[in-house]
Amino acid sequence: MRSSVRPSVGSSLRPSGAVPLSVLDRLSLDVAALHATDSALHLGALITLEGEPPSRDEVVEHLKGRLARLPELAHRLAGRPGRPHWEPDPRFDPDRHLYELPGSTDRATVLAELLRQPLPRDRPLWGIWLVRRVGGGYGLCYRAHHAFQDGAAAVATLERLLGPEEAPRPRAPSFRPPRPVPWAAVLPELRPPRRVTWWPALDTPPSQAYATTLTDVDTARLHALGRLTGATVPQLCLTLATEALRAWHPHDWEPGGPGHGLGLRTNLAISVRDPDDPLPLLGNRVAVAGVDLPCGDPDPRRRLDRVGRALDYARLARLTDAHRVILRRLPYRVGRLALTRSIDARYTPLGVADLRVRRPLGFAGVPASGVYALPVMVPGQPLFVAWVTHRRRLHVTFTTDTALAGTDRLPGAWHAALTELERRAADGEFARNPAVAGAR
Repeated sequence: MRSSVRPSVGSSLRPSGAVPLSVLDRLSLDVAALHATDSALHLGALITLEGEPPSRDEVVEHLKGRLARLPELAHRLAGRPGRPHWEPDPRFDPDRHLYELPGSTDRATVLAELLRQPLPRDRPLWGIWLVRRVGGGYGLCYRAHHAFQDGAAAVATLERLLGPEEAPRPRAPSFRPPRPVPWAAVLPELRPPRRVTWWPALDTPPSQAYATTLTDVDTARLHALGRLTGATVPQLCLTLATEALRAWHPHDWEPGGPGHGLGLRTNLAISVRDPDDPLPLLGNRVAVAGVDLPCGDPDPRRRLDRVGRALDYARLARLTDAHRVILRRLPYRVGRLALTRSIDARYTPLGVADLRVRRPLGFAGVPASGVYALPVMVPGQPLFVAWVTHRRRLHVTFTTDTALAGTDRLPGAWHAALTELERRAADGEFARNPAVAGAR
């Protein structure tokens, strides 16, 4: 793979204030270079609002009032090939980061259009899109290149750009202080997954063009279900994704089917950002925890148990510590070699993301009616499932390769699975399962 870094004029010497790219930043640029356009390696979210859209000038003035507290957003990609860095953009102007789209009454159509929007390389790799129609209202979308920000940094940026105007209160850090890594327990986790040969979604040549389908639910339903099962909301969401995948291709997982007793590998992002990072909203600082979705297990109780064990807090903490150590010492060339397997859809055919917006979003006093994720898409991967918790709603985005058939059934299958889990839980089938409850 050839690095996609394009040097800026006069960047042969690293200027004052420049920040070297991390290994993860550079690998994200390498993955982007595998696409015809690198917009698939952009991430962010669309917030929907009721009422008439604001003027362009109103949005620009709003951004100017918030960006003083976000110095990371003024950094552009620069440097010569092999030695890229982030540097302050001397031409930084919020007006150059605001774009406009006419939109549509259909939210999924709007999201699909946003997924195709470029981020010019002559300025910092982020943008705000004013979408003049989304459903019966309008939308504001924040997107950034995955080399420029990871999902946690993008969410924090959204909170500061479109959250309450007062200075944000310090948030509890998502990291823990470094401590010795139990390598005997961690090393087996780092083995490459087995190849997937039984999932029809991999039989269709990918178009590398993407569409979305959406659903949402009141989080009160998930919390009530969690009290009956002992499962957390992320564990339930991952279980519901598993059930939706079973319903999408039901014959593959039945006795005698090619996937009976087997599962699908997915990656869940975990933050490895250091606590003393001086620019906590700049750069990609996530590793991944591999999770085997137990689609081929015929027992719904065991499926919930297995997801609970995969999202066990102690397990994720061990992996976080281990990846911090590995990434701190990982040479770029070794990272490029490891990248080939880690993004190969034949081994890891889909991605998932759990995003939580902790501060209420809105614009000009109007609260957001929805927050929908726009996740990155790895070349060849047919599906990404992302859910966003905002206020008392959970919004789910299924991003799929347009070559796939039947993806419009996924939101309905997700909701049907939730109803079925609620029925089983009410009948006492999952009564506070200790394996799941222990993963809190």
